[in-house]
Amino acid sequence: MSDTNDKGDGGRTFDEAPLASSELDHIRGEIRAEIGLLNSRLNALISSQSFLVIAYGTSLSAGYDDWNGLFTIIVPPLFALLGLVMVLEARPGIAAAHEAIGHWRQRESQLIGSWPQLQPLTLAIDEQSRRRMELRQHAGGLFSIRAPLIFASAWVIFLILPWVLRAWG
Repeated sequence: MSDTNDKGDGGRTFDEAPLASSELDHIRGEIRAEIGLLNSRLNALISSQSFLVIAYGTSLSAGYDDWNGLFTIIVPPLFALLGLVMVLEARPGIAAAHEAIGHWRQRESQLIGSWPQLQPLTLAIDEQSRRRMELRQHAGGLFSIRAPLIFASAWVIFLILPWVLRAWG
């Protein structure tokens, strides 16, 4: 009895399959770690943004009915600038985590493609289900990509809002 499998994958032995399974475990561990890092970065960004929005709103409301006051014209825009800077600083870290996750998922896909014995260890039973899973993963990551852009847009609006209120009020 030969120790090579009958799948025709270049003479690989069944003894090598546990190594591939171990590598798959390692890759999935790295994906989990990167997703955890991404979630931590997103949570920090969202937390910082919520506190800054509260500070911005409080400082803006302190000048209610006095939109010409120095406090109302200076302090809220400073909070808006701080919020914008925080978003711009967080964005590269979030993008780096996305890139690392994509890299590890690509390695996982290559490993599973070269070791058909690992296919039962995935949710994708065929090429079509693998495509659907990749689309779901991409759709799930859109929030973390779009959130900094949404926050940055809001801070730009908040930056000019005191001057608009001053002009109208």
